[in-house]
Amino acid sequence: MRFKISILMVALTLPLLSYSQQSKALTLDDCIKLGLEHNQSLRINRYETDRSVSQAKSNIGIILPVVNYSLTGSSANLYGTGWDDGYGTTLSISQNVWDGGTWWNTLKSAKVAQTAADIQYESYEVNTIYQVKAAYYNYLSTQQLLDVYRENRTTSDYQHQLTLERFKLGAASQNDTLRTRVNIERSRLQIVNGEADLQSKARNLNIILGREWDSPLNVAEPVWEAVVIPDGKAIVDEVLGSNHQLQLLEQNKTIAAYNVKIAKSGYMPSLGVSASYGNNALAIGDVFAEPTSTLRTGISLNWNLFNGTRTSRGVEQGKINAKLAVENYDLSERNLRKELAQTLEQMNTLQESVEISQLILTASEQDLLLAQEQYKIGSLSILDVLRITASYEDAKSNLIRTQHNLKLAEAGLLQLMGKY
Repeated sequence: MRFKISILMVALTLPLLSYSQQSKALTLDDCIKLGLEHNQSLRINRYETDRSVSQAKSNIGIILPVVNYSLTGSSANLYGTGWDDGYGTTLSISQNVWDGGTWWNTLKSAKVAQTAADIQYESYEVNTIYQVKAAYYNYLSTQQLLDVYRENRTTSDYQHQLTLERFKLGAASQNDTLRTRVNIERSRLQIVNGEADLQSKARNLNIILGREWDSPLNVAEPVWEAVVIPDGKAIVDEVLGSNHQLQLLEQNKTIAAYNVKIAKSGYMPSLGVSASYGNNALAIGDVFAEPTSTLRTGISLNWNLFNGTRTSRGVEQGKINAKLAVENYDLSERNLRKELAQTLEQMNTLQESVEISQLILTASEQDLLLAQEQYKIGSLSILDVLRITASYEDAKSNLIRTQHNLKLAEAGLLQLMGKY
């Protein structure tokens, strides 16, 4: 009996737990965590980074010896005397001792390439977090605007009912009732479009979080903290030092310089040593017999005296690539300085706009309350009331958009700084 009761309690509890998990409101931190863990684009970038690191590590093999072993067997019929079997084995080892600096510079370049791959992945993470923040704030902004539209619908209904009552008393014209009715339909249209926009924003956020596009979405309203805008001169060096794109271009400059040295090594001789063991026998068991085996060692010196213009062209192209890497870095640094200045200017403008928008909203709300009271006693026309209502709605919508745009600009600044 107790067992049956326990089963029943579990059966009743699981749906409640499932509902609780689904209905839990996602904070921004929750969304960032989900994005870093499940975003598929970031996962693809992780695999690409692993591949780049693996390719860089494969260059380590250039300094290792080459070992080959072969075992052969054959049968020959000479002049019709019958088939004779023969077996042979060879073991060879060769080692590159000096190649003009190719392997040395290749290893250094590979180490830089590994560092570049790690920086690249860090930039992917930072970009993913920015995408999560952008989708999160866009969803919240659309949701809050939809609340404004629904509030406007309630206000429009109230104004329409009040106008109908005044029309029955002869204090309002039929045109007034038509105007308030049109205002209701406009608010309904705003709600329809707002709901469609919110659904689109929800799908976009779900995909970025690595969820199914139609997963139920419940986002928590954040606590709006004041955005601190740093001084551009104080953080410019920090931004230049931590920006991932600039760091990657710095690594590219280093790799290009190593590639020039690798190309120049074609002018230098190469030195190698080798050793081999070989044996041939009529029976497979005798291929390892010492009396018939041969052991060889050797030193080889190779110097390419002429290969057309391949070496010189390789050096020339390497130098051009090195110059391109320098120019790309310098151009990106200048653009980053400009982008930083523009971002800070935008944040200052938006912050001031938030303060002004808040003042306008407060005044518009008081104006609307006063206008509604004046309309009740007939000292204000319905046209003035509708105009003041629209002004209040615009003020509230503008404050919402400006607040979220400021948070997006803050997220963009963190992205420039290579921060989460």
